[in-house]
Amino acid sequence: MAWRTRGGGPFRGALEVENAVLETFARAFEPRTRLAYDGLRPYQHFLMGIARNVLLEQARQREVAVGLEPFEEVGEMAAEEAAGSAGVLEDQEVEGLLASFKDGLSPEERRLFEMRFGEEGVAQESAAERLGMTRIQVRRRELGLKTRLLEFLQSRGYLEGIEVKGWSFLKRRGQS
Repeated sequence: MAWRTRGGGPFRGALEVENAVLETFARAFEPRTRLAYDGLRPYQHFLMGIARNVLLEQARQREVAVGLEPFEEVGEMAAEEAAGSAGVLEDQEVEGLLASFKDGLSPEERRLFEMRFGEEGVAQESAAERLGMTRIQVRRRELGLKTRLLEFLQSRGYLEGIEVKGWSFLKRRGQS
């Protein structure tokens, strides 16, 4: 399905594919969606319709979308360069900035940050259950955290040319 969408496919790596799959199943098992399924039609077709809507929504929101995670298709030269001392020093600097950002968060914000973007990496639905919130509350707070993190990093010279648009980060046109 992703292959048939505009531009030969909306995904830049395995993480984006995984996020789309998780979003599809999170939507499929929301109470409202479960009530909409009549139990007569094949579930595969119902699920594919939800997946199609997720992909279409992502395609509409995407200009030149970029995330905070690195692309997985890194060429050999780029991988060798990242392994160099400059890459290691920059990684350490970014880790320090991230730790400093997390120090400024409230305990609830830090817990959400760790659940969604840290080692746990749980889906929004699971994070919402654990925090006693609705999925949309988690999604809105997550957007606030992403926006604050982007502003924090930009104030320190990282991710210039990136802006928040909707639920995503976009690279401004005309910048590489």
